[in-house]
Amino acid sequence: MRKGILRVMLLFFSVWTLFVLYPNPYRLVVSGYRMIYPATNPGAVESLLAIAPSDPKEIEDFVLKKIPYQYDWQTYGVPFYFPTANEVMEKGIGDCKSRFVVLASLFEAKSIPYKQSFSLSHFWIDYDDKEETSIERSENAFLLRTEEGIKLQLPKENLKDSYDVLKEGFWDYMPLHRKILLILGLPLTVL
Repeated sequence: MRKGILRVMLLFFSVWTLFVLYPNPYRLVVSGYRMIYPATNPGAVESLLAIAPSDPKEIEDFVLKKIPYQYDWQTYGVPFYFPTANEVMEKGIGDCKSRFVVLASLFEAKSIPYKQSFSLSHFWIDYDDKEETSIERSENAFLLRTEEGIKLQLPKENLKDSYDVLKEGFWDYMPLHRKILLILGLPLTVL
Protein backbone atom coordinates (compact mmCIF):
# COMPACT_ATOMS: atom_id res chain seq x y z
CA MET A 1 0.00 0.00 0.00
CA ARG A 2 2.73 2.48 1.03
CA LYS A 3 4.85 1.62 -2.04
CA GLY A 4 1.83 2.20 -4.27
CA ILE A 5 1.24 5.65 -2.79
CA LEU A 6 4.92 6.55 -3.20
CA ARG A 7 4.81 5.43 -6.84
CA VAL A 8 1.73 7.55 -7.52
CA MET A 9 3.38 10.55 -5.81
CA LEU A 10 6.56 10.08 -7.82
CA LEU A 11 4.59 9.72 -11.05
CA PHE A 12 2.54 12.86 -10.28
CA PHE A 13 5.65 14.91 -9.45
CA SER A 14 7.44 13.66 -12.57
CA VAL A 15 4.54 14.58 -14.85
CA TRP A 16 4.14 17.93 -13.03
CA THR A 17 7.85 18.69 -13.53
CA LEU A 18 7.74 17.66 -17.19
CA PHE A 19 4.84 20.00 -17.98
CA VAL A 20 6.27 22.90 -15.94
CA LEU A 21 9.58 22.66 -17.80
CA TYR A 22 8.08 21.66 -21.16
CA PRO A 23 4.47 22.84 -21.59
CA ASN A 24 4.88 21.41 -25.09
CA PRO A 25 6.78 18.11 -24.47
CA TYR A 26 7.40 17.81 -28.22
CA ARG A 27 10.36 20.20 -27.77
CA LEU A 28 12.01 17.75 -25.37
CA VAL A 29 11.40 14.77 -27.65
CA VAL A 30 12.67 16.56 -30.76
CA SER A 31 15.73 17.80 -28.85
CA GLY A 32 16.60 14.23 -27.89
CA TYR A 33 16.29 13.19 -31.52
CA ARG A 34 18.46 16.10 -32.67
CA MET A 35 21.18 15.17 -30.21
CA ILE A 36 21.47 11.94 -32.17
CA TYR A 37 20.87 13.56 -35.57
CA PRO A 38 21.76 17.29 -35.36
CA ALA A 39 19.70 19.37 -37.79
CA THR A 40 22.55 20.87 -39.77
CA ASN A 41 21.60 22.33 -43.11
CA PRO A 42 24.05 23.97 -45.52
CA GLY A 43 21.10 25.60 -47.29
CA ALA A 44 20.08 27.41 -44.09
CA VAL A 45 23.41 29.25 -43.92
CA GLU A 46 23.51 30.19 -47.59
CA SER A 47 23.22 33.90 -46.72
CA LEU A 48 26.42 33.61 -44.66
CA LEU A 49 28.50 31.79 -47.27
CA ALA A 50 29.39 34.91 -49.24
CA ILE A 51 30.63 36.79 -46.15
CA ALA A 52 32.07 33.91 -44.12
CA PRO A 53 35.86 33.46 -44.18
CA SER A 54 37.46 30.23 -45.45
CA ASP A 55 39.75 29.33 -42.54
CA PRO A 56 38.02 27.04 -39.95
CA LYS A 57 39.18 29.12 -36.95
CA GLU A 58 38.02 32.34 -38.63
CA ILE A 59 34.68 30.71 -39.50
CA GLU A 60 34.21 29.70 -35.86
CA ASP A 61 35.00 33.26 -34.68
CA PHE A 62 32.60 34.58 -37.33
CA VAL A 63 29.78 32.33 -36.05
CA LEU A 64 30.45 33.29 -32.42
CA LYS A 65 30.04 36.96 -33.38
CA LYS A 66 27.10 36.37 -35.72
CA ILE A 67 25.09 34.30 -33.18
CA PRO A 68 25.18 36.10 -29.79
CA TYR A 69 24.94 33.77 -26.78
CA GLN A 70 21.59 33.39 -25.06
CA TYR A 71 20.25 30.52 -22.93
CA ASP A 72 17.37 28.34 -24.15
CA TRP A 73 15.08 29.70 -21.43
CA GLN A 74 15.39 33.13 -23.02
CA THR A 75 15.33 31.99 -26.64
CA TYR A 76 12.84 29.10 -26.64
CA GLY A 77 11.13 29.23 -23.21
CA VAL A 78 12.42 25.80 -22.13
CA PRO A 79 15.54 24.66 -20.25
CA PHE A 80 17.03 22.61 -23.12
CA TYR A 81 16.25 22.81 -26.81
CA PHE A 82 18.35 21.60 -29.74
CA PRO A 83 17.33 23.83 -32.68
CA THR A 84 17.65 23.37 -36.39
CA ALA A 85 20.06 25.52 -38.39
CA ASN A 86 17.00 27.20 -39.94
CA GLU A 87 15.60 28.11 -36.51
CA VAL A 88 18.92 29.59 -35.41
CA MET A 89 19.25 31.65 -38.56
CA GLU A 90 15.69 32.92 -38.10
CA LYS A 91 16.26 33.90 -34.44
CA GLY A 92 19.87 35.02 -34.90
CA ILE A 93 20.71 34.14 -31.31
CA GLY A 94 21.23 31.03 -29.18
CA ASP A 95 23.45 28.95 -26.95
CA CYS A 96 26.23 26.49 -27.78
CA LYS A 97 23.82 24.11 -29.54
CA SER A 98 22.69 26.93 -31.83
CA ARG A 99 26.24 27.92 -32.65
CA PHE A 100 27.07 24.22 -33.09
CA VAL A 101 24.48 23.66 -35.86
CA VAL A 102 25.35 26.88 -37.69
CA LEU A 103 29.09 26.18 -37.58
CA ALA A 104 28.57 22.56 -38.68
CA SER A 105 26.29 23.74 -41.50
CA LEU A 106 28.92 26.22 -42.70
CA PHE A 107 31.63 23.56 -42.54
CA GLU A 108 29.43 21.19 -44.56
CA ALA A 109 28.71 23.91 -47.12
CA LYS A 110 32.45 24.58 -47.47
CA SER A 111 33.38 20.86 -47.36
CA ILE A 112 35.54 21.32 -44.26
CA PRO A 113 35.96 18.09 -42.24
CA TYR A 114 34.92 18.31 -38.60
CA LYS A 115 33.75 16.23 -35.67
CA GLN A 116 30.89 16.87 -33.30
CA SER A 117 31.70 16.87 -29.59
CA PHE A 118 29.22 16.59 -26.72
CA SER A 119 30.14 17.00 -23.04
CA LEU A 120 27.87 17.06 -20.00
CA SER A 121 27.52 20.84 -20.27
CA HIS A 122 28.63 21.89 -23.75
CA PHE A 123 28.36 21.10 -27.47
CA TRP A 124 31.10 22.10 -29.89
CA ILE A 125 32.71 21.43 -33.26
CA ASP A 126 36.31 20.17 -33.50
CA TYR A 127 38.40 20.57 -36.62
CA ASP A 128 42.05 20.19 -37.65
CA ASP A 129 44.42 22.45 -35.70
CA LYS A 130 41.70 23.75 -33.38
CA GLU A 131 43.14 25.11 -30.14
CA GLU A 132 41.57 23.42 -27.15
CA THR A 133 40.08 25.51 -24.37
CA SER A 134 39.30 24.41 -20.81
CA ILE A 135 35.72 23.58 -21.80
CA GLU A 136 36.38 22.37 -25.36
CA ARG A 137 38.85 19.54 -24.82
CA SER A 138 38.35 16.16 -26.45
CA GLU A 139 38.69 14.36 -23.11
CA ASN A 140 35.70 16.38 -21.79
CA ALA A 141 33.40 14.85 -24.37
CA PHE A 142 31.29 11.81 -23.64
CA LEU A 143 30.36 11.54 -27.32
CA LEU A 144 32.44 12.28 -30.40
CA ARG A 145 30.88 11.95 -33.85
CA THR A 146 33.04 11.86 -36.97
CA GLU A 147 32.57 10.67 -40.52
CA GLU A 148 33.86 7.26 -39.36
CA GLY A 149 31.16 6.93 -36.70
CA ILE A 150 30.38 7.58 -33.06
CA LYS A 151 32.79 7.18 -30.16
CA LEU A 152 31.51 7.07 -26.59
CA GLN A 153 33.95 7.66 -23.76
CA LEU A 154 34.03 8.45 -20.07
CA PRO A 155 34.28 12.26 -19.85
CA LYS A 156 37.01 13.84 -17.75
CA GLU A 157 35.18 17.15 -17.46
CA ASN A 158 35.49 19.07 -14.20
CA LEU A 159 32.19 18.24 -12.47
CA LYS A 160 32.13 21.49 -10.47
CA ASP A 161 32.45 23.49 -13.70
CA SER A 162 29.71 21.37 -15.32
CA TYR A 163 27.43 21.89 -12.32
CA ASP A 164 27.99 25.66 -12.42
CA VAL A 165 27.19 25.85 -16.15
CA LEU A 166 24.10 23.64 -15.84
CA LYS A 167 22.82 25.50 -12.76
CA GLU A 168 23.15 28.82 -14.54
CA GLY A 169 21.45 27.63 -17.73
CA PHE A 170 18.73 25.51 -16.16
CA TRP A 171 17.94 27.26 -12.86
CA ASP A 172 19.31 30.80 -12.76
CA TYR A 173 17.69 31.77 -16.07
CA MET A 174 14.43 29.92 -15.40
CA PRO A 175 11.54 32.45 -15.31
CA LEU A 176 10.30 33.13 -11.78
CA HIS A 177 6.76 31.90 -12.48
CA ARG A 178 8.16 28.55 -13.69
CA LYS A 179 10.31 28.24 -10.53
CA ILE A 180 7.23 28.88 -8.40
CA LEU A 181 5.19 26.30 -10.33
CA LEU A 182 8.00 23.75 -10.05
CA ILE A 183 8.31 24.25 -6.28
CA LEU A 184 4.51 24.11 -5.86
CA GLY A 185 4.65 20.59 -7.26
CA LEU A 186 6.18 19.30 -4.01
CA PRO A 187 3.29 20.21 -1.66
CA LEU A 188 0.75 19.26 -4.33
CA THR A 189 2.41 15.84 -4.58
CA VAL A 190 2.02 15.31 -0.86
CA LEU A 191 -1.63 16.37 -0.94
